[in-house]
Amino acid sequence: MKTLKVLSSAIILSGLFMFLSCSGSDSESEPKSEECTKTCSTGFLLNTDTCECEEEVCTKTCDGNFILNVDTCECEEFIASVIEVDASVVTLAEDWKKRTDIAGYTGEGYIVWEGPGQTWKGTIGEVGKLTYTIDVPRAGTYLFQWRSYIAKKADKDPWAEHNDTWLKFPDADNFFAKRDENTIYPKGSGKSPNPAGENGNGFFKVYMNNVDKWSMVSSTSDNNAHQIYATFNEAKKYTVEIAARSDFHAIDSFKLTEQKP
Repeated sequence: MKTLKVLSSAIILSGLFMFLSCSGSDSESEPKSEECTKTCSTGFLLNTDTCECEEEVCTKTCDGNFILNVDTCECEEFIASVIEVDASVVTLAEDWKKRTDIAGYTGEGYIVWEGPGQTWKGTIGEVGKLTYTIDVPRAGTYLFQWRSYIAKKADKDPWAEHNDTWLKFPDADNFFAKRDENTIYPKGSGKSPNPAGENGNGFFKVYMNNVDKWSMVSSTSDNNAHQIYATFNEAKKYTVEIAARSDFHAIDSFKLTEQKP
């Protein structure tokens, strides 16, 4: 009887071992998950771990006068947008006059302030303010320049008199001036540092020093000339304000030239 029991136990254990062995074999023979075969559209890369298409990050660098188009990840030639305005096409205020006496003007004529000078701090931008609307075609930073003339020569230092007017971009996203790596902001803008000379209320004094000719020189900061810029974060309409400062400073036109990003 003992022999029979031992034999029966051995048979049961052997069957159990075979069952477990078969179970392991079945598990190992299960088919593996299929590899991801998804195809991604241009500008996207396949993440093989998640089998999802993810946006491709462009790291290309462009040289010379080329800029990166982030949508296509291609280098494209930079062609600057230029905004040009005839200064005489505006509703004139107070002692601003439209004239055609000085030869070489463009458009319909030029404007000149024939009232008293407005250099006192308390009147900055409050007297003889003209408002222009410009349509910015592309977001970016633009260099400001106007074409102006000293319409009345002083007996002493004619290059330093009748040569400046106040300027403001009230709704630009940034309004500043640069010389090399130095950046300045108009007094009253809430930003610093500010330029040398008498400025305020968010206006820059914009001057030139050329006599007997129309000039595109448009500088701010006395004895340390900085060029003037405005940054626009959206392509839309913006406002430009000009206000009287020197008497007999004539302005023919102004333009804004987009800078390479």
